[in-house]
Amino acid sequence: MVRSFPIVWHPAPRTRAPVLVSVPHYGTDPLPHITRDDYREPWFETFAYGFADTFVGDLYADLHEQGATVLATPFSRMFVDVNRRRDDFEHHDGEVRSRRGVVRTHTMRDAPIFRRPLGLADLEARLQALYDPYYAALGRLLGGLQHAYGYALLLDGHTGSPRRMKDRQVIIGTRHAATCAPELAAAVAAVFTRHGFEVHENVDGYAGGNIVATYGQPRTRRVHALQLEINASLLMTTSREEFIAQVSRGEVPEKAEGNIARIRECLEEVLAALPSVLAAVHAS
Repeated sequence: MVRSFPIVWHPAPRTRAPVLVSVPHYGTDPLPHITRDDYREPWFETFAYGFADTFVGDLYADLHEQGATVLATPFSRMFVDVNRRRDDFEHHDGEVRSRRGVVRTHTMRDAPIFRRPLGLADLEARLQALYDPYYAALGRLLGGLQHAYGYALLLDGHTGSPRRMKDRQVIIGTRHAATCAPELAAAVAAVFTRHGFEVHENVDGYAGGNIVATYGQPRTRRVHALQLEINASLLMTTSREEFIAQVSRGEVPEKAEGNIARIRECLEEVLAALPSVLAAVHAS
């Protein structure tokens, strides 16, 4: 791979907190060998950007400056979605067919995205190169934090589609309290509520993806996992309808800098509050 994979930003040693921030839909890059000629239609090239979480880097990428360890992937989830199960795809006669799984080969209208079908062997090679190392890094980094502190928290950071999230501003997912102590989710919710954002928990479709489900083991390993979804409509001045049209054309919406700053402030307060809440949870 041309770029470092996965991306890891470490905090300064004296500032390190027992928090790992995972940003699985950070990347907008295509795979190095993919060119415009590989797409069935030239404009499908914009899908690599469209499948990323909009402006997610503006919120989470530099949280290592607040003491968190940050993990991300440079590649668009169209090629490998590390927040899906490894076996989340369909295949027929040796060809992969997936509209919303660990890889995207077809649009939601079932149109092929690429000129050549993706074979099972090629998908397996891609998973070994991109999916498995991400999970290995998650396990290694969480294990290091758990060893150092006796516990750890994984915050899986996202910005959500305005079409799917609708008017919900912030959604916290903990698999209905299975992956995270309620006190931790309450602490995160309190910060966003205090700043004037509406917070929901465990909304259908946003209760927590595969990363949270895999690593959230508060009772057996003292590792908590929480998914945080921020509605991308808060981060742009563009309307919901125009956003879809812009992304389809490969354009980048205009940022709502004021809201981005407000949410950044929330995240900084969350990272300042979580270590003491974690300590209190495990002191009892």
